[in-house]
Amino acid sequence: MYFKHITLRNVGPIEKINYDFPFSNDGNPKPLILVGTNGSGKSILLSYLLNALMAAQQVAFDDAEVEEGKVYKLRSPQYIKNGATYCYARVNFGPDFSCYEWQLACSREDYVKNFGDPEIDNSFGEIPLHETSIFNTNITNNPLEVSKEFRSNCVLYFPANRFEQPAWLNAQNLNATAEFVEMLRVNRVSNRWIIQQSPLTVSKNWLMGILLDRVTYDLKISPFPIPYDPRKILPIMPQILSYSGSSTNIWEATTQLIKLIFRTEDNIRLGIGPRQNRTISIMKNEREELIHNIFQLSTGQTSILNIVLSILRDFDMSGASFEKLEDVSGVVIIDEIDAHLHADLQSNLLPAVIKMFPKIQFILTTHSPLFLLGMKTLFGDTGFEILSVPTGLNIGIEEFEEFQSAFDFYKDSNTFRQKIKSEIEQAQKPVIFVEGDYDIKYLNKAALLLGKESILDQIILCDGDGYGNLDNIWKSCNNKLAIALPNIIGLIYDCDTKKQTSDKDMAKKRVIPTVSDSPISKGIENLIPAKRIKELRESHPQFFDITPKVEKTVRGVPEIQPEICEINKSEKRNLCEWLCTNGTIEDFVQFKVVFDLIKEIAGLGNQQFVSLEDA
Repeated sequence: MYFKHITLRNVGPIEKINYDFPFSNDGNPKPLILVGTNGSGKSILLSYLLNALMAAQQVAFDDAEVEEGKVYKLRSPQYIKNGATYCYARVNFGPDFSCYEWQLACSREDYVKNFGDPEIDNSFGEIPLHETSIFNTNITNNPLEVSKEFRSNCVLYFPANRFEQPAWLNAQNLNATAEFVEMLRVNRVSNRWIIQQSPLTVSKNWLMGILLDRVTYDLKISPFPIPYDPRKILPIMPQILSYSGSSTNIWEATTQLIKLIFRTEDNIRLGIGPRQNRTISIMKNEREELIHNIFQLSTGQTSILNIVLSILRDFDMSGASFEKLEDVSGVVIIDEIDAHLHADLQSNLLPAVIKMFPKIQFILTTHSPLFLLGMKTLFGDTGFEILSVPTGLNIGIEEFEEFQSAFDFYKDSNTFRQKIKSEIEQAQKPVIFVEGDYDIKYLNKAALLLGKESILDQIILCDGDGYGNLDNIWKSCNNKLAIALPNIIGLIYDCDTKKQTSDKDMAKKRVIPTVSDSPISKGIENLIPAKRIKELRESHPQFFDITPKVEKTVRGVPEIQPEICEINKSEKRNLCEWLCTNGTIEDFVQFKVVFDLIKEIAGLGNQQFVSLEDA
């Protein structure tokens, strides 16, 4: 049920985002964290993801949270970016699911007359001629596959306004007892909710069901052997051996998470009160009541408890098999994950909770530098990704705007001023623009295969959105601006652009050298070896447009125009994905020249880099 890709155009403050969700080499999703100031579009981006999940839920179940035929997210011209005439979004997720929507400033008929076709994809023509918007999806064509995904994954969204009223504010919570809730067991009824606003009561009642199943179905007994004596008739005494089963696995996982939240290895667990007062408490050393009622927990502790219990509950309610926390898979979206949390919980506990669920695709928003520092400590530099909104750029923690805000806050303090300023300045990295996002994907794969990842770790690699925009960046770097740039700005053009190497103080322009014997003369694909191109022409002919060799006479002189092999524009993405999935070192060895250019631009030539060639 993982998200694979999202495209946004002219949505609120977002002009353009083309983003492939990150996955590790073992196929598990990497946590994605959206950052940006208030009003930057983080929640808007999440709304498109949630809208796709809601649409899928409608297909899979009859008890969906949004009525069939309706949508969760409103479409309105108000969401079109200022100065634009349309907004567009596409979300790809699951095995092969996609949802897309258009919103025009006027009817499609008038739009075409006034502005022409936006030429993003063919779905523009699906907008009714006299309408201004459309929402469509391919998931309605395969309800069984959609249902299968929901029945093997947890699917949750925690909005920014989630809140559990504390016991001191709501006496009903303090006095309420846990109850056995009868579930409606009917085909196409899930008894599940994606949106989790105040889920503690639901989780409390679910825990009661887990406990009942544990003592009813998981209790294992065996006969107790007694020496035979013919003079006596002795009963066979039962002996309780242990609890074993799915409910016990969940109960033990819950205990494991409770220990994590309280950060202790002491003997603590959840406890259930007697039937006259069936509250759920936190017990220590079996008999000592640490917390009488889970509604008495702090707001921060409750927030994290809600997240972990909801994940376990929803995965259990999906019907998927559960043995350990590492089995839990699905999608969990949390808006403002750091809300209500003390700094220590942000930096230490939240990352540890996320680490407990390696098969969950966590998509989060935050304003907390401390949370990001905690994630870096636990996951490393490459174990998660940070997406800056509205730019849509992958950034490192050092580029997070809140660090600069922290500096501004402390700038009047002599103790912190020099320290924070020094750290911010040290963290600045060169910014390298290439012509397109496929270039970035090729370079990331090449770095992995060639041992050049340490080079990419020291720069910010950005999509320049075509050589024309690279020209605009270069023009803006006049002498005065180039001198004032806080970072090195590098532009790397493809081989066919006929640009010249040039430097303007902190701004530097380079061109990828042409591989003369390559059948592909344009784009970064010129670096793909001729042998691989030949093989792909046979196995994947749809990747290429071929103009055959032509013999002609020009002004009486015979000429031979050689065959022209070009990448089909609609297949560039598919070619890139194929090579980045199946490519070998030999396929990417000619990309070394690009890393040499990056080192030259960024001034990394004197540093040591380990490659497969050097090892």
